[in-house]
Amino acid sequence: AGAFNKMVEDLKVYIRNLQETTSARERIESELRVATEIQTSMLPRLFPPFPDRKEFDLYATMQPAREVGGDFYDFFFISHSKLCLIIGDVCGKGIPAALFMAISKTLLRTEALHEPTPDQVLFSVNNTLCPDNEASMFFTGLCAVLDTETGELTIANGGHNPPLFCPSGGEFQYIQLPRGLVVGAMPDTSYVSKTYTMRRHDTLVMYTDGVTEAMDGQGRLDSEARL
Repeated sequence: AGAFNKMVEDLKVYIRNLQETTSARERIESELRVATEIQTSMLPRLFPPFPDRKEFDLYATMQPAREVGGDFYDFFFISHSKLCLIIGDVCGKGIPAALFMAISKTLLRTEALHEPTPDQVLFSVNNTLCPDNEASMFFTGLCAVLDTETGELTIANGGHNPPLFCPSGGEFQYIQLPRGLVVGAMPDTSYVSKTYTMRRHDTLVMYTDGVTEAMDGQGRLDSEARL
């Protein structure tokens, strides 16, 4: 009888703890859903983004591995003919990466509107992030500026995967860029811009390793070759 009575009391405690745990989990899941919506709303989602501009076609998409993540992209005009293109990948996943992503994306846009070249944009953002970066977070990223009138494309690389380029009627090849240090790791890091020329019907693809390191059901990487 004593054993049965103890079992009944233990079950009551277990059920009460389970209810509290379930309630807490539902609250966290609800907050994560809101965080996902906030993060998604920070990225451009309407395409075509500039319906009145016929010089180029542009599309972007992101699917986080969890509710929130550290990948991001952005694009905006810094002058009438200069289109800035940004893509980045914050180290880690989840909420810490999402918070650092929001800071990094905001800084990149702010600096791009003031700095004349992509390498100076990465330099300025790196020096802004480093002093108060006690968690040692960083991101890899590409910053590019396309002159929509001349086709001149200037790119700087902050430790990111090299973009792919396909000339009209040709095949995709990786663009050989100096791979600078990741952004946010070390102050006064120098980055290098390289300039290319895009012509009518040429294609540029920027991506994160979330694409090449995705796995199929057998655990095989998607790989750069398949990309």
